[in-house]
Amino acid sequence: MGRAFEYRKARKMKRWGQMAKVFTKIGREIALAVKEGGPEPTNNPRLRLAIQNSKTANMPKANVEKAIQKASSKDAEDLTDC
Repeated sequence: MGRAFEYRKARKMKRWGQMAKVFTKIGREIALAVKEGGPEPTNNPRLRLAIQNSKTANMPKANVEKAIQKASSKDAEDLTDC
């Protein structure tokens, strides 16, 4: 397709790779916060901070909600096993 396309493609792949690393890290922070203090950001200051960090990193809201839901469902499963 040409040199210009390859240049743009390389830049996009580099940026997307960096975003994936940051989003994964923030997702883990959110999961830990939910497991510690629950899925409500109003009652959980650590979760509130993690959500603020996700907003500064331009993480999509759907990813944040998915991380909260995933962590809270695992938390609920852990409670039923005991």
